Formats: sequence, structure tokens, C-alpha cells
Amino acid sequence: MKIIKILVWTILLLAFLAGGYFVYQDRESIELNAEVRGPLSGDFIRTPHGVIHYELAGPKDADLVVLVHGFSVPSYLWEPTFQFLLQQGYQVLRFDLFGRGLSDRPDEEYGLDLFSDQINDLLTALKVNRPIQLLGLSMGGPIVTRFTNRYPEKVNSLILQDPLVNQLASGVISPLEIPFVGEYLFCTYLLPSYVNGHKNDPSKGHHFAHWGDQYKQQLQYKGFRRALLSSLRYMDKYPFIQEYQKLATINMPKLLIWGSDDQTIPISEADILINLMPKMEYQVIQGAGHVPSMEMPDTFNAILLKFLKEHPWKPKE
Repeated sequence: MKIIKILVWTILLLAFLAGGYFVYQDRESIELNAEVRGPLSGDFIRTPHGVIHYELAGPKDADLVVLVHGFSVPSYLWEPTFQFLLQQGYQVLRFDLFGRGLSDRPDEEYGLDLFSDQINDLLTALKVNRPIQLLGLSMGGPIVTRFTNRYPEKVNSLILQDPLVNQLASGVISPLEIPFVGEYLFCTYLLPSYVNGHKNDPSKGHHFAHWGDQYKQQLQYKGFRRALLSSLRYMDKYPFIQEYQKLATINMPKLLIWGSDDQTIPISEADILINLMPKMEYQVIQGAGHVPSMEMPDTFNAILLKFLKEHPWKPKE
């Protein structure tokens, strides 16, 4: 009987400590609403799935370049690209995907359906009625591909930067698939590892000077953790390759850019896309990692500008 009591108290103590650690790691304390967003930078617009945080700038009669970020870092990631394209005379739109940055965290599955709807709803709300130049990074790659497959008439050209090509390998996130266990592990282990991977590092360039501070800002808003976990669970089951197979049947200018030293999505996966779409232009940025647009903006911007100039949108006669 004494052993059973000890075992019970041990289990209760461990449960208490585990619960306490979860509370300690849980940084979400603020509900995003109009009052909270009031003093924040950027613009906000309501769409069918929720409020979107965005920034639109540049001449209204210029080609519109739409920038779509990846898994967890929101639209501030595009700062070097955004400012460069404005200087070159383009109209540019960047926004936070749902669940990230300052956009809403709807109670939905955070997969391609939601995000492709988000692009379409945002363009509709902003009254964009001409084809766009569309650029997606990492997870943003299959997102912009899904949007293009759905609305090819709305896209003039497509640029993929270090895109996610395959679903996650079977078993990679299997513990995260378990209800409650996944939520606990993501809060106490995985999300802190993401935070540790985003630090202020001026030595990498002035765009990284506040990299960690910017990333931590979004952690305080409720629903961020739930959105990321939902996307991970989605990536574990959805075969993204089928989106690229559909894209291969659409005739439009396409550009693939990859950092040679990408440790997140290996450059070897570029071969899959090149085999599917042999006419797609392909550029490798030597020495760059997963985000060449920030790590080597001058090289990336030169490649991007050349492509955009070669494939401007022209109204049909």
C-alpha cells in the first residue's frame, strides 16, 4: 500500500511540474483586436476568414508584386525585397499569413485551402483586378502554387524561393499528432527551439539587427502556437508534389531561386521541380541558406529584377 501511495504522489508531482512548465512556456496573453492593433504599424482589412495585416505601396499603375512568407516568420521578413522593389518602381504587397504576425488566428486548418483563400480574398478586398507577379518562400511556395493552380488568370509570373516540395517524412512529427501530447510538446519544446533560432544578429546585416525581437512579438498573441502546430500537422499528411504537378501544366513564366547552403529544405529538392518543369528558369545563390532574399539581398534582388523586367504584365490587345 505504501508503494502505491508513493507512486501516486510521484505521478501527481510530475503532472504538477509538467503543468507548471507548460504555463511557464506559454507566452500567449493578448487577444488580437482593433484596440490592440490601433497603434501598430501597417494596415488591416477584414476578409471572410478574418482580419489581415498587410502593407501595400508603390504606383497603382505599376506591376504588382505579391510577397508570401513561409512557416513562422511573418511579412517583415520581406523588408529588403519590399524596399528594393519600391525603389525600382513596382507596386508591392506583403501581408501576414493567418496565424502569424498581426493577422487573425481563425479556428480552421492552417493549410493550402485557407492560405490560397487568403490571397484571393485580400486581392479582392483591395480591388486588384490585374494579373500579379507572385513570389512565395518556403511554405509560401506550395501556397502560391495552389493559388496559381486555382486562379491562373490572376497570375502573370510565379517565383519560388527555397520552396517546400515534399510533405514531411513519415514519423517526423508523429508525437505532435497525438491530441494534448502534441500541444504540450510544441509549447514546451518545439516553439522554444524556434525562438532560440531567431536572435538579434547585426553581424549578418542590419535587417537581422532586431530579428529576435520581431519574432518574439507575435508569440504574445493568442493562437500563434495553435496555428503553427496545425500547419505542421497539415504538412505531415498533404502531398505537396501534386500541386507542382498541376503547375507544370500551366504555361506562364516561372523562376526558381535556391540558396546553395539551405539547411531547412535541401537544394537537392530543386531537381524534382526542374524535372517537372524543365522550362522554368533556375538560379542558385552560392553561400546562401534558406532565405537568400535576406541573407544576400543584393544578389537575390538582381536575379528577381531581371526576371520581372523580362516578364512584365501586358494588357491583352
